[in-house]
Amino acid sequence: MAAAGRLTSLPAKAREHVTAILTGRDLTQTSLKEVRGELEKRLGVSTGALDACREEIKDITTAEIARLQAEGEGAGEESADDAALTSDSAPTEAAAVAAAVAAKAAAKASSSAAARGKKRAAPAAAEVEQPPAGKAKGKGGTKEKQKNLMSRATFLEKAIGFQATLGDKPMKLPPKVFSTGSCGFWGASKITMDLGGQEVTMQCQVSCTITGSKEWPES
Repeated sequence: MAAAGRLTSLPAKAREHVTAILTGRDLTQTSLKEVRGELEKRLGVSTGALDACREEIKDITTAEIARLQAEGEGAGEESADDAALTSDSAPTEAAAVAAAVAAKAAAKASSSAAARGKKRAAPAAAEVEQPPAGKAKGKGGTKEKQKNLMSRATFLEKAIGFQATLGDKPMKLPPKVFSTGSCGFWGASKITMDLGGQEVTMQCQVSCTITGSKEWPES
């Protein structure tokens, strides 16, 4: 422990406390500063005592968000990215956290897709549906049709957000350009429901990605 009650490194139980702080919380409205402040209370130290441990707290928090998002199983292409913490004050810190979480989520999604692909047996040649004679099989489908519809700038100018309802609670879905380059609509909210007579709170996210929009130019 440093002078004036300030810590230069986190105690062993810090990770366990961070997990408890983030569980059930609206991650889209949670900042690193709030996590650090709550951690100081749980450790019984004075305000500002963990300022020297900001990077260590950020690393632990980033890893925990990735784990929580992975347990959510497929909240959408941007679920991990957009649930990343807002920073204390510097946008670059928030961007770094978001990028780290998005990278971990993407790696997990890729690994899961590969595993599912190996489990699927290739259908016998006789079982594969053949297109009618004289009709060539189309290429690209919806993605090909929509990949040149507009630019991302035009999308942001023309798109109007809408509202979805989960249970009896409305959720706003504003237009968004995701970090992957795709365009669509995204929203997150806490929803409560009755589960066997017990009220439970869920962290819900809705991600709507426009097929082919990843190919759209910036302007």
